[in-house]
This record gives sequence, structure tokens and C-alpha cells, in this order.
Amino acid sequence: MTEYQVKKGRAFDQDMERIHQFLLSGDCYPNTIKEIFERIYQDLRRLRTSPCLGAQLSSKTSIPNDYRYLVSGQYLLFYKVFESNKTGKVYHVYHGRENYLVRLGL
Repeated sequence: MTEYQVKKGRAFDQDMERIHQFLLSGDCYPNTIKEIFERIYQDLRRLRTSPCLGAQLSSKTSIPNDYRYLVSGQYLLFYKVFESNKTGKVYHVYHGRENYLVRLGL
């Protein structure tokens, strides 16, 4: 089985920092924050062997796009798969209650 390289975009890192700060400001237990982040990174690793695991975002909007999304607990990972070089790039991570279509510009 071909393993894909999974890259994180700069915005992904910024999203993770924003989520971390939000959880800290909400008096979230450190162990809970750790579990949330571990799950997100575990799901990132799953994309190496199953890059099309997530659903196509175009099914959620009338605007054509090539994003896919993977549910990771209460969060959604937004990424694209590039078959030509066997790469997946994760662009954003948003909480499921955020207006992610607006944030993605769709």
C-alpha cells in the first residue's frame, strides 16, 4: 500500500494555537486538551494510508471545491489530496460548531 506524505499548512498551525488558547480560556482540564490534540494528530497520521478517508466538502456546498474533511472528535480537518505526488495537505482545523464554510471562503 502506498503511503502518502501529509503536510500541514501554516493556517493549520495557527488554527491549532487558536484552539489551544480557547480551551485554556475556558478552564479546560490539561488532560482534556491533551486528549483533543492527540486525537487530531492521530487522525492526521491516518491520512497517510487512507487519504480519501474524509468526505468531499463539495457535498456540503453548491460551490465546487476540492477540499475533503475528516471528523476528529468535535473538530473537522480540512485538507486536499494531490495524487500526482502522493501528498495530502491539511489546511485548517475548525470546531464543528464554527461556520467553517464562511471561514473557508465558500
